[in-house]
Amino acid sequence: MSKLCVAAFFYWTLLALTLVASPLWAQTTYYVATNGQDTNDGKSLLTPFQTLNKINSLALKAGDAILFRRGDTFTGTLTIRQGGSSTQPIRVDAYGTGQPPRISGALPLTGWTQAGTNRWQAPCPSCGSRVTALFRDDKQLPLGRFPNPTEADAGFLTIQSHVGTSQLNSRQALSTNWVGGEVVVRPTHWIIDRASITGQGGNTLFLSNKSTYELTDGWGYFIQNHPATLDQNGEWYYDPVKQMVLLYESRYNPATQSIRATAFDDGINIANASNISIQNIQVAQTRSHHLYTSNVSSLSVSNATFTGSGEDGITLTGTGQNIQISQVQLADVNNNGVNVGAYKQVLFRNNSIRNVGLHHGMGKSGDGQFCAIQSSAQDLLIENNVIDSVGYNGLLVGNNTTVRRNSISNFCAIKSDGGGIYMWNGNRLPMANVTIQSNIIRGGIGTTSGTSDTVFSGAHGIFMDDCVSNVNILDNTVSACNGTGIALHGVNNVSILRNTSFNNQLGQLTLYTYSGICPPHDNVIQHNKFVARGSTQSVVGFYSNHDDLANYGAIDHNYYGRPFDDVLTIGTVYNGNIVANLALAQWQDRFQHDLFSHTSPVDFTGYQVQNVNTASRIADSFGQQIGGWESWSLRNNSRVNWDNDGQLDGGSMKVAFSAPSPARDSYLLLYKPIQAVVKGKSYLLRFDAVTQGVSQPISVYIRRHNAPYNDLTARSAKLVTTGRQHYEIPFTVTDSESDALLAFQIQENGQPIWFDNVYIQEAVVQAVDPGGYMQLLSNPSQRDSTFTLPANARDLQSRGYSQQVTLAPFQSIVLLRDTLPFVDVSLSMQLARSTVQLNDNAAVSVTLRSGAGANSQVPNRVQWACRLPSGLTLADTQGLVWRDSTVMGTVQKLTRDTTFTFRVRAVRTGSYQLSAQVTETAYADPNSSSDSGTDDNENDMARISLKVVAQGSLDTTGIITATEPGLPAVQNAVYPNPSAGSFTFVADGDLQQIRVFDLNGREYLQLGAVRRDQPIHFGDKLPTGQYVLRLQYTGGDARSIKLIKTSL
Repeated sequence: MSKLCVAAFFYWTLLALTLVASPLWAQTTYYVATNGQDTNDGKSLLTPFQTLNKINSLALKAGDAILFRRGDTFTGTLTIRQGGSSTQPIRVDAYGTGQPPRISGALPLTGWTQAGTNRWQAPCPSCGSRVTALFRDDKQLPLGRFPNPTEADAGFLTIQSHVGTSQLNSRQALSTNWVGGEVVVRPTHWIIDRASITGQGGNTLFLSNKSTYELTDGWGYFIQNHPATLDQNGEWYYDPVKQMVLLYESRYNPATQSIRATAFDDGINIANASNISIQNIQVAQTRSHHLYTSNVSSLSVSNATFTGSGEDGITLTGTGQNIQISQVQLADVNNNGVNVGAYKQVLFRNNSIRNVGLHHGMGKSGDGQFCAIQSSAQDLLIENNVIDSVGYNGLLVGNNTTVRRNSISNFCAIKSDGGGIYMWNGNRLPMANVTIQSNIIRGGIGTTSGTSDTVFSGAHGIFMDDCVSNVNILDNTVSACNGTGIALHGVNNVSILRNTSFNNQLGQLTLYTYSGICPPHDNVIQHNKFVARGSTQSVVGFYSNHDDLANYGAIDHNYYGRPFDDVLTIGTVYNGNIVANLALAQWQDRFQHDLFSHTSPVDFTGYQVQNVNTASRIADSFGQQIGGWESWSLRNNSRVNWDNDGQLDGGSMKVAFSAPSPARDSYLLLYKPIQAVVKGKSYLLRFDAVTQGVSQPISVYIRRHNAPYNDLTARSAKLVTTGRQHYEIPFTVTDSESDALLAFQIQENGQPIWFDNVYIQEAVVQAVDPGGYMQLLSNPSQRDSTFTLPANARDLQSRGYSQQVTLAPFQSIVLLRDTLPFVDVSLSMQLARSTVQLNDNAAVSVTLRSGAGANSQVPNRVQWACRLPSGLTLADTQGLVWRDSTVMGTVQKLTRDTTFTFRVRAVRTGSYQLSAQVTETAYADPNSSSDSGTDDNENDMARISLKVVAQGSLDTTGIITATEPGLPAVQNAVYPNPSAGSFTFVADGDLQQIRVFDLNGREYLQLGAVRRDQPIHFGDKLPTGQYVLRLQYTGGDARSIKLIKTSL
């Protein structure tokens, strides 16, 4: 075949493939290639246009397509001012093979000359009044600054004093004339401002500063955009008057490098147009925006790459609707990644945003800068995106927004007081239809550089700020933030459901207000898992300047865990000055929240004792006296004395309040000197203690004896119970002190505490790594992921896992190391009758069973609960707990089937479903999750149905068994049978007499008349053996039931 034929064949084949790949509705297809000519017609592969300017001059029509050749770079801005139609959009795409075509906003710098030692300069006549970024081989070079970021406090100087926004006096001496340069200042945690230096007098700089934030004394600033800042390789400065780039470089001549400067504001600029599709395009190294639109509708951007912007990535201004951005890779942007204005119906899906706003002096001034995505759009969906490494907020969104299944990490790297997902409503506008669901958020950084040493704000995972309302926060996972996992500041009608917050430094959740504006109310915080990984991390906090914590909302069915110190897990501040860290039981009693919530199912010891000095600082067994212990109380009502009433053996120290105080913040300090302590050394405290009535927490620590009376160790909380326990606490001292005290802080609750065998000795203590005991697994992918486990573990709901665990997309689990055996616990329910008349009683039984196998005899402590529907109420408790329409029972040692029986009264006709579930187990269950609801159909839950009819219309049925297929029916409602303890009998009809005989005819029990549904408990003192229960009904019928009494 001739060369001409080969060329023709190649041409027509490529043209055919291009036409197949192009929509048949394209009216005109324009081709653009760097080897083309703008004098061509641009309508074929052989006659392409060459430049963006030529494309910008075209009068595009509906259905037109602009195809850029792959592998080529086009410098300048693609400008679109015409739109397509709904069926024939204007399309921007690629043709050919290779890398996507690239639109570049940067120009190469040439003509480098030396301008001093290690200084080089190159002209840039097309750069105009500013250059926002300089690139070498696609890597952004640092703008020169003083001091350098490697110096103290990340290169910040300090503002000694100031005048408004226009003048600062530097704490450090300024020997250089910095006029013409620029200061970068931090007036507050969430703002970084830039201001021109217009004058200087010694250490005083005069500024042209448009910021609305006044400067802050003691906070930081640095200087940039001045040639005197250049002292490190790669640093640069642009002189807008001379239009010259100055570069510091000691290693090589920059003429041998590819160095480019931003010269064009936008890569793609679209205004007042609609129905446009952009795909398979790369935009790079722009001065202001990769993509800038104004008043655009029906815009689709997909499979595009945006890299290296001196300011912003994608900006949508004006108004418009139906915007879709998908499969976009956006990276290395100095200010905001995506900024969406007042648009409607915006979809942002399956995109990646990385490295946004990571340079202090390169972003814009004021609010709302350095964010990955910020939007004021309505009907916005942000879904399945990856956001990683951001200077401030990951997402800043507004009303009518859904944010789901996104992975957000490493945010607030430059600013603080922000969040992975942040919302603000300080103007108190109506809010509705906001859902934040199934996101995985981790690694909030919260920088402190340039701020005061005494002030820290942090980076929160999800941050609802200033009067946010009507938001649903569901099924999210937040971890490893240098702030709070979920921070709620003055919010109302916000639902926090089924979230996991783990290992966040300042706390896992806070709900607070101090200003009195928008006091929290009508919030729902339920079925969440709040877990602190370390003993010094807070779990949750509820704070107010009023006495209104009880009104914060419906707070219940949560897990509050800190396995290395699981006592005072709930922090409270109320009335503005009452500070109390509470145990869960205290929080329940004081504010009536979390009545069905839980602490950690297991506790861990956070240290290993390697050596103990034989000499004791305190060695008190209280044989005859208290040995120098003293007490102090805020209300002068503390009392400490020797006691020998038998609470602890051989004498003890009794601590109590002599008279009750009306104040809720009343406490006492019990203390004794322990001589000198040395910074960095550890001291081991051991003691025994017991209380009466209810368990009560205590805090223990070492402090200075005299002013300033500050703590020398972290405070350790322990729960003193009504049964004697031995306690051990290690302390590591943070400062040396010649006169130290050991102190116990005890809240007033009306009950004394007895102490015995108190010893404290110097010791060598090694802290353990929490990572070996607990971990968070999460799946930020869009498919199931299986994780291999190094050892057996349980989750917070005591479900056991061995070998591996599989997580669905955007699901997570907190696992705790578990060395105990797994025990399968099942639950079933029965009714004596399935139909009763109005105002009659119905007997309900709940049976717990320990699974078969070797572990069936493990003495497992099990709790269960049955919530009654509104048409039923409890007739008698039979020793069970009744709270908030819920019946609850506990088996201390479940080694055989155990049945609980209670009666409910029908107060309204109708059909009702009763559900019961296991809510807590001491041993992990391999098949069920405790307190997981009754809709999961696990074997630790059961349901039964009860019909209530009007008086006189009873439809009598026999005993029924519900829920578990194959469960054997229990005849005549005798439970359990066999039994090692007592039997429970619920009469299924009116009885004239009840008698119990052994098989030799000896009578052990006789009772008179018993009414239908009346429960009878008997047989606890029967010897082991077989018996007959004889029932004589009032209607003349008789029935016998065989009973088996077993040994313990």
